Amino acid sequence: MNPFDDPQHFSDRAQEHQLEISEEDARNIGSVGADVATTYAAIRQIDTTGFEPAAIFVPTPSKRKGD
Repeated sequence: MNPFDDPQHFSDRAQEHQLEISEEDARNIGSVGADVATTYAAIRQIDTTGFEPAAIFVPTPSKRKGD
């Protein structure tokens, strides 16, 4: 098992950076990313014909001219 996948290790590392993350919350963090990805995918499939572009509903990374 990758040490970064271990909830206790994640919690310990967070405390090293003055963050309070319980072992239970650390265990749940992995599922949050998957939930967000699923939600964004569902939003992107909304038919917005005749409305504003779907991009206004989903934040997407963008680059500035200076980047």
